Amino acid sequence: MSVAQPACRDARGSISVELALLLTFVLMPLLVGIIDFGQLLHAQNVITRAAREGAMAAARNQDIQTAVNRYVQNAGYDLSLTTVVTEGSRESSEPVTVTITYDTASLVIIPWADIHRNMGRVVSSATTQQLY
Repeated sequence: MSVAQPACRDARGSISVELALLLTFVLMPLLVGIIDFGQLLHAQNVITRAAREGAMAAARNQDIQTAVNRYVQNAGYDLSLTTVVTEGSRESSEPVTVTITYDTASLVIIPWADIHRNMGRVVSSATTQQLY
């Protein structure tokens, strides 16, 4: 019996070390990736909805920039990281496309833009026609 107890204590110690290594090198990066993915997914949803708001403003002959800025600001995002581009004429029956780009570098933990330049931003666009 005296031989079994030291082996059991050694096993408990090695399990603790293995758990610490597992948490540090596997589970923490996985958790950080999940958090980053959630932040990027939420940003994509906000920017998509802001582009739709801009397109609806264009259809109603309202100011596109004001509609987009209001939506982005109400969602809690920084307006200085938002770029709004409008293409098309504002004449009746002509298509208008609103494209919004948002820099996500401040939202994420992992510097995705350093991995690939297109991973540091979300882009969305919406197209509509002016109603009158």
